[in-house]
Amino acid sequence: MAPPRQLLSLLLLWWIPSTTAGPLRPRILADTNRDGVVNQRDDAGKQHWTPGRGAIFLPNIGDSSHRCPVADLTGKPLSNHELSSCHDSSGDLLPPSSTRYAAPLLTLPLPHVSDEAEGRIYTEPAHASNRVRLFWNETDVMTGYSSVWAVVNRQVTFNATTLRKGISLALDGRELVTDSKVWDGSITVVFEVTDRNRTVRDSVAMKQAPVLLHHHLQRAEVVLSSAAGDNRTIGSAWQAHFLRGVEDAVGGDMPVVLFNQTTDRTDIWAQDFLEPGYASMPGPEGPVSIRVLLRSAQSTREAGRQVFSQLRSAGIGGFQPGPGSGFGWEEINSGGNIETIPPYTSRSGKRWPTGRVVMGTHFGTYPAESMTTFLRSQGTQTPLFIEAGWLVIGHVDEMVQFLPTNATSLGFTVAIADTTAAISLLRTANASGHGDTPFLSYTGDATPDELTVFLDPNMLLPNTTISTVLADPTFHETQVYAQKYLDQNLRLLLREIPLQENDILRVPTLFKDATYPWPAMPDGLPRRLNLPHPGEKQLKAMVPQALNGLVLGNGKYVAPKQWGPVVQGRDIFADAVEKVYAKVGMQVKWVDDYMTHHVRGGEVHCGTNALREMGAWWEGE
Repeated sequence: MAPPRQLLSLLLLWWIPSTTAGPLRPRILADTNRDGVVNQRDDAGKQHWTPGRGAIFLPNIGDSSHRCPVADLTGKPLSNHELSSCHDSSGDLLPPSSTRYAAPLLTLPLPHVSDEAEGRIYTEPAHASNRVRLFWNETDVMTGYSSVWAVVNRQVTFNATTLRKGISLALDGRELVTDSKVWDGSITVVFEVTDRNRTVRDSVAMKQAPVLLHHHLQRAEVVLSSAAGDNRTIGSAWQAHFLRGVEDAVGGDMPVVLFNQTTDRTDIWAQDFLEPGYASMPGPEGPVSIRVLLRSAQSTREAGRQVFSQLRSAGIGGFQPGPGSGFGWEEINSGGNIETIPPYTSRSGKRWPTGRVVMGTHFGTYPAESMTTFLRSQGTQTPLFIEAGWLVIGHVDEMVQFLPTNATSLGFTVAIADTTAAISLLRTANASGHGDTPFLSYTGDATPDELTVFLDPNMLLPNTTISTVLADPTFHETQVYAQKYLDQNLRLLLREIPLQENDILRVPTLFKDATYPWPAMPDGLPRRLNLPHPGEKQLKAMVPQALNGLVLGNGKYVAPKQWGPVVQGRDIFADAVEKVYAKVGMQVKWVDDYMTHHVRGGEVHCGTNALREMGAWWEGE
């Protein structure tokens, strides 16, 4: 972590005045120019941080030494606050295993100060000082740099011997920026030297890296899902079947990490109880990044604790929503209701160099304030809201998706669920004499279990054919209702994103009306609050929803097996979906999620998650 002795020697030669006596000129440097090293090129403009120039530091909230417990000494689980409060920067030690996540600084040698000289190094403003940690590494003529870092505060003074050699420093963040009105991540490090009744200060501005949510131009590196567990786990036999499908689809390209392995938890919705993000700063060998996993703002959703109890480790930390988080399992606060538009410049000229978050509202109800305030406070991906209340689950991942492509100048396009395309497939099959073909080709086990909270009692339609579906006026009314909101949301997106109508990928999708009372939640939780508004409906996918899948990168897409009408040995929905994704060079890998997720209101995307590659966000500023 400390700069090499050769660097200090070069800096000494650079800064020594031409005479043995000269003005007192203390200098403190950080990586202001963001090239990954600290040297004289960082001196210009260092006292004013801008989006395009200024030193960056990380929130050091991983657990590099695996010291954070999940229970107290009596075996009682820690509270959410206690669980999330332990991490590498929650104490005053900077162990060697976490020094790479601390930003380097140094003071230039002051060879001509008197023996009475002393220096101080501290951070400003006062209200932000306890949100960061500042360390110094004592040098020794015989041993070089020590591996021990000592905390620096305003009471610590540096003597003339230390000032003459120069001081190696490191700074990291104790906490995330959760509300920019309280703290926006900015800090100033001050170097103050007093010698012969003269006191001179120098300073460098720094700012904590924003937490960024991933977009689909970033390739997946790890796939997350939920273990099948024992008989207490929802659909354990079905979940084992689902996991085999996911592993086959991933094909060994990356590891598949499973939740619920050491517990009896029953939450199989790996997309929904967390949202992966990251923070990065420049390093000498490229970006230094820490993953920041956002636990969903669902205060009683126990599975979210696995962000800290299972995934937190070296280079991986978590965010625990504070006051204002959502209660229970309210779906508006799930991770499936958070997607990210890749980097673009809006039609109005606003640049979004790291992309922009998209979240769904439910007819005037917004996601939890703790999460929306957190996202806004990062200052980079301020959420754009679209209407999702017309869906039973109400997630944006049920209707829109952003896919990489070379066919547009943006490098991505929008895929959206489309009922018109799906109806056209049915009409074509019917006109070709296949109207008697069963609408649903699923013939496997369809026995519900007692924990199938979202199972639609009218979901399975074994005697329904293409012609009977097309003859049902209610079916068409439902599709018209869905298409109204799909079109409305697409218009909103296209007012923001400079794409044309012919750039849009329309994924065949059908919906069914699920506007009926839902059962009580398990564990005695109250009935869900997202009830339909007067005059409105709530819909869910009629067949597994292809749009609700996992984008891996390298042209691979994992989608739910369609189980649609089979005409001349081919699933007409599957064929159509493959053609849509082929337009952007993506190959579809099918996974059967019918009884694990589809009948419960979700699909492959809902049952999986991904940790993606992390980038140098500052390069786009």
